[in-house]
This record gives sequence, structure tokens and C-alpha cells, in this order.
Amino acid sequence: MKKHFIWIPVLLLLLACKGKKASMAEEEEVQVEDFIAFFPERKLPVTIGDTTLLRKPNDSLLISYKVFTRFIPDSLLKNDFGAAKPKLYAVGRTKEKGRETYLFTKAILGNKRVGYLACFNKDDEFLNAMSLVKTGVGNYSSAYGLLDNKFQITTYREKKNRGSDVTYKKNVYFYNNSANEFTLILTEPNEDIIQDVINPIDTFSRKHKFSGEYIRNKRNFISVRDGKNATEILFFVHFEKDNGECTGELKGRARFIAANKALYNESGNPCALELTFTAGSVSIKETGGCGTYRDIKCFFEGSFPKKKEAKAKGKK
Repeated sequence: MKKHFIWIPVLLLLLACKGKKASMAEEEEVQVEDFIAFFPERKLPVTIGDTTLLRKPNDSLLISYKVFTRFIPDSLLKNDFGAAKPKLYAVGRTKEKGRETYLFTKAILGNKRVGYLACFNKDDEFLNAMSLVKTGVGNYSSAYGLLDNKFQITTYREKKNRGSDVTYKKNVYFYNNSANEFTLILTEPNEDIIQDVINPIDTFSRKHKFSGEYIRNKRNFISVRDGKNATEILFFVHFEKDNGECTGELKGRARFIAANKALYNESGNPCALELTFTAGSVSIKETGGCGTYRDIKCFFEGSFPKKKEAKAKGKK
């Protein structure tokens, strides 16, 4: 009888080890299923507000930069922090039955803090990510990001002006699986507050020699990413002219018809664009009617200088 009792502590030890989560704070080998399981499960709705970002972080939820960027592209963080490496903390996890898993992360660097939402498919493969809320940026009096029970994503920013006047910007998105992007379905401003443009291909691979950011400013740019092979590229163009009275936006796939010239033209779509690259810029020209993607009095045209990539610091 005593022999059976000897095995009880051993079994309890094995069960404890099995239930223990893998550490994300160390730069060790971590599997994607362990990475996802590390995020605490949360019930919907999940809200990350500016007050959430300001709370003292729980060090037990720390994720090393190296581990985080193994599963979520570092371009997401570089948009907000440049070449600097913020501290990263798991905030929560939720899953739509039979569909995507959503992970919430808090990034901290000095006074700047950002809450992110990342999306993985049912096979634990990364799909896309976006920022939900930021502090230390702009002069907003209140801000939050929300994933509700319908899996709609809301971003909200509020600004208090003199007296009791309040201006705000509220955007509602949903994750569009077929296009792998966060699609804007509702915007509700009581006054026009400038909001960063969501780049749907931002986190995609950029190994092609012409991949990168071609920017005049934050609201006039062309983003280029790798295609399926060297003969094509993905691109996203957004422009605003005449103080925002004339805007255009288009995401597509262009194939190279010459060493430095790519053509966008889809079957059954009259819209056609030419993108001509140099070492330091890209020029875009509308060669077919793209009125569906822009206002009537403006066109996809002009030259955009290429943004220089931040060079990683060499090891000493």
C-alpha cells in the first residue's frame, strides 16, 4: 500500500510542470502555441484605455523583444518606437469560435505607451496587427481601444477644449479575413480630428529591392511590400489634396513590365496604375479610370521619396 503513496508526489510534480507556462522574458526557444497561451484569457468586451497603459506593469507578463518579434513583425513596433526596443507585456487573449485569436499587448518606452491588437488564424499563424491606443502622443484627454462581443474593433480619442467643448474621433473596424486587413466600417467625428491612416500591408515582408515606404507626409504616401515572387509587388497608396477635400486610396498587386516599372491592372477593373521606381523614389501615374478609389477632381499621380530605413546598431 505504501508503494502507491510514493507515486503521488511524483504525479503532482509532473502535473505542475505540465501546467506551467513557458517563460517569455528569456530569449529562449518558444513555440507559437506557448506564445499565444502566455496571454491571459479575457472575456469580451476587452478594453485597453489610456489608464490601462499607465498602470504599473506586471513583470510576470513581460515578453522579450526577441520572442515577441519572432511571431509578430517588428515593423508594427517600429512605426511607433523607431529603432528603439520598448518593454512588452501580455495584456489578454480572446478567440472567436472556429476563427481568429486576438492578442492584446502593451508596449512601454519612457512616457510613450502603446496598446496593440494582433490577429492569428486557427492554425496559430500571424495574420495582421494594429495599434489601438497611445499615450505620450498628441494632447488627447481620453483614449481607448475596444474589441466588442461582435468582434468589432473601436478606437476612440477625445480632446477637451476651452470651456466644456469636447471633440472626439471614433473609428470602428472589423477584421476582414478574405483581404487580411482591418476594414473601416464607421467613423464618427463631431469635429475633424486628424487620425493616422491605417496601412493594411504595413506588417508584410519587405525583402524586395523596391519594398519600403515612399512618403511625402503621413497622409500622402505609397507603401510597397513583397509579392509572391520577384516579378510582382504589393502596394498601398493614400493621398489627400486640397486640404483633405480630394482623397484617394488603393491597395493592390502590381507586376513588373520592365526592370523598374510595375503595372497594376486587374481583369474587369478599368483602373490601371504605373509605378516607376528609382533608387530613391517612386512615381505613380494613373493610366486607366480609377474613379472608384478617389474623388472625381483628383488623380493618382506624382513622385514620392523613399524613406531611409533605420540602420541597426552594430554589436560592440
